[in-house]
Amino acid sequence: MTSAGFEPETFRFLENLAANNSKEWFEANKVDYQRAIKKPADQFRPALQGALEELTGRALASKQFRINRDLRFSKDKTPYNTHIRMAFWPTGTAFEGKDAQPPSFFLSIEADHIRLGTGCMAFSKPVLGKYLSALETGGGDEVAALLTQLQKKEFELSEPDLAKAPRGFPKDHPHAELARHKGLGVWKTLPDPKAVLGNGAVAALVESWAPTLPFWRYLLGLQERT
Repeated sequence: MTSAGFEPETFRFLENLAANNSKEWFEANKVDYQRAIKKPADQFRPALQGALEELTGRALASKQFRINRDLRFSKDKTPYNTHIRMAFWPTGTAFEGKDAQPPSFFLSIEADHIRLGTGCMAFSKPVLGKYLSALETGGGDEVAALLTQLQKKEFELSEPDLAKAPRGFPKDHPHAELARHKGLGVWKTLPDPKAVLGNGAVAALVESWAPTLPFWRYLLGLQERT
C-alpha cells in the first residue's frame, strides 16, 4: 500500500473547479478529476487510516465525502465541492441520529490550505448527558486542561452551540462555557498545502494530529461509558 501523497495538479484542479463550478465543465474535465483527485485520494485514505490506527491503537473505519454537493436545502446551487474531505472513526462505534457521531479525525484538503480536526461535531443524547454530568461533577477540569494545551499548540475550539449553559446546569459553574457545546472538536489550519504532497504526507499529517490523541481518548471514553 502506497503512502504517497497528492500532486500539485490536485490543487490546480480544485482551483479550476472553484472558478468553473458547473456540470458542463466537470464532465468535460472528468479525466482530470479521476487523475488529480479520485485516484490519489483512493490511495491516500487507506494509507492515512493505517497510520492513524497505529497512532490510536484502534481499528478505524473511514469515508471520503462525495464531490457532488447536496443541494436540497442549500441556497448555493453550485453542484460540486471544491475540497477533498475525509473522516476516520473507531470501528464498532455508533452514529446515532442525523448528526451524532463517534470521536473522529477529520481532514479537509482545500485549494490553498489544509484543515484538520479531532472530535465529535455532535454528541448523541446519552453522550451529551455524560459530558454535561462530567463537567458538573469534577470531570470538567480534565477536558478543560486538554483543550488549553491544544490551544497553545494552535488548535481552535469549535464554536458553542448554545448562547448559554443549558437549563439545569449551574450558570456560575467554572465550566459553564464548555456546557454550551452539544459537540466538541478542535481544528487546526495548515496554511501550506504541501503538507499533503509526496511520500511524507501521511507522516506529516499524523504528526499534526498526534497532540489531539488524549482529547480523542477522553471523548471515546465518554461514548464507551454510555
